[in-house]
Amino acid sequence: MMQLTIIGFGNQAQAWAQNLKDSGFGIRIGLRSGSPSFDHAKTMGFKCVDLESDEFYKASIFALLIPDHLHKEFLEKYGKRFKTGSALLYAHGFSIVHHKFFEKYKSINHVLFAPKAIGTELRRQFMLKGKLGAVYSMEHVSSNLEEIQSWMKDFAPALGINMGPYPTSFLRETQADLYSEQGLLCSVVPYTAKMMFEHLVQKGVEPELAYFECWHELKLIVNAMVDVGPEAFFNLISPNALIGSEKGFQKLMDQEFENKLQGLYQDIQSGQFEKEIPAVNIPELRETIKNRWKDSSLQKTFTSINEERK
Repeated sequence: MMQLTIIGFGNQAQAWAQNLKDSGFGIRIGLRSGSPSFDHAKTMGFKCVDLESDEFYKASIFALLIPDHLHKEFLEKYGKRFKTGSALLYAHGFSIVHHKFFEKYKSINHVLFAPKAIGTELRRQFMLKGKLGAVYSMEHVSSNLEEIQSWMKDFAPALGINMGPYPTSFLRETQADLYSEQGLLCSVVPYTAKMMFEHLVQKGVEPELAYFECWHELKLIVNAMVDVGPEAFFNLISPNALIGSEKGFQKLMDQEFENKLQGLYQDIQSGQFEKEIPAVNIPELRETIKNRWKDSSLQKTFTSINEERK
């Protein structure tokens, strides 16, 4: 039986564990014995191993799925306990690019395996047999390369990956991931939807209608885009939508907008974004953003509509 030891039990880790278990992979969960997640993972039927125990380090392949900002602390405490030739998988490239773990922990093979989906979607698409893509890098594998490559051929489809995995580097994955988050996925998409929802309500449009137009329909449109591809998508939409698409493109996607996008990427590429991170209080920022959305009319409409469905 193929084996993997997963370190952590957050959203991404749970999705990996459930998908692989369903595919017949042998899964162990590595956690501190006092962690609330330890008992939670056991109740879900997973074997849990204490990070402090010698048994934990007898495995050969591990996935480090705790939050990126905790990787350095974890490796400083436990890194030297991994046996020589062990493989440590990362779901994102950021921490290893930032801290260069491959220089300090040379006896470990550092492997990038990055599914391009958040944990909940990784699990959902696995259950639906949907499209799941991933990228990988073995640039920091110094031993057991053929063994790890062979293992990955079984591991990737067991996780649900059916698009790729495609080769890249830790640096390119990091830069592309940060850029897509900043320039589109976690900024332009939700905040443009919020702004347009508020404009419609201010003009007298019912909140429920504005919600469907600016938030709920996003998923349906994106599903069509992903399913049929860019060219076919524009053959699919109505004449009014086609004309509106061109008008929006001409009025909004101007040189100023492109320059701002380029500026985001330049900050990532130059390391400026990395320099800004230490000064940010993550829990405080998360609460600020959550409160911004919690009090929004869009959130209230979302809650009202979904409560009616129950």
